[in-house]
Amino acid sequence: MGGRAGKPAARGFSARIGVFGAADTMECRGRADGRRQKQEIGGRRENVAKANSRKGVNRLEGVPLEDIVRLAVLAGEIMLRNGAETSRVEETMDHIARACGAAAAECFVIPTGVFLTVADASGRPLTTMRRITGRTINLDRIAKVNELSRRLAESRLEYGEALALLNRIAKERTGFSLLPSMAASGLVGGAFALLQDGGAGEAAAALLAAMTVRYIAHVVSRLHGVQFTFEFFGALAAAIFGSVAHYLWPWLSRDIVVVGGIIPLVPGMAITTAIRDVIAGDLLSGLSRGLEAALTSVAVAMGVVIVLAVM
Repeated sequence: MGGRAGKPAARGFSARIGVFGAADTMECRGRADGRRQKQEIGGRRENVAKANSRKGVNRLEGVPLEDIVRLAVLAGEIMLRNGAETSRVEETMDHIARACGAAAAECFVIPTGVFLTVADASGRPLTTMRRITGRTINLDRIAKVNELSRRLAESRLEYGEALALLNRIAKERTGFSLLPSMAASGLVGGAFALLQDGGAGEAAAALLAAMTVRYIAHVVSRLHGVQFTFEFFGALAAAIFGSVAHYLWPWLSRDIVVVGGIIPLVPGMAITTAIRDVIAGDLLSGLSRGLEAALTSVAVAMGVVIVLAVM
């Protein structure tokens, strides 16, 4: 009787297990279906946005000219302040203005200013300009603004979202802190000393000299020094470092240490941008950027020559 009584109990337990297993399976399938539906909805939205972009449907129609100018000029200002070439800035501003609904847009950019004229369908124009004072090199911000302009052109971004993103890009703190920057500059200086057939001693001295140069650049930027100041004092410090190292250890090559120390001061990005502007036909911007790079080189050379003449 115990065996007969145990069979119905076992069957009931198995039935309950089967019910719970079926419920878990249905729940898992429901979750999978929900995820699949979300993915399908997201894919449909992206496809609709791309289709609207191909058909010319603009989600940003009706944006006032004042807001269009504010958005496009802010994008151009961010790019120009962070080292973008003139043609890229003008192209990005034009794309943003037309994506926001401007019937016509004319941009003119020089290294110290941004000019923009937009017009609506009725021909009413609006012109503005923005003075650019400080400039640096930050390719991350340039890439972010480029991505934002592409999203606007594909109608995947609203005006308010684009303006908020641009303000965030302009204010965000990018780059590295002082110690990683000094370490990177030191590695560049030491590696360049090795490329000049220097030994371990020259590489170590050049590494320390380049790190010192980067620290001087940090201090001068904090003091808001005039342009070309940190290049001059950085070259001065690198030359002093190389001369002292050669005096203490005569087997070290002073020239290799000095050249390795001033490598972080070479205006390679400025020279490249100037050449690209000239090739693109922006002669005014190309010549002004080239002159800036030349003055930077002169400041570096003066710092080195003064020390070598005295020591």
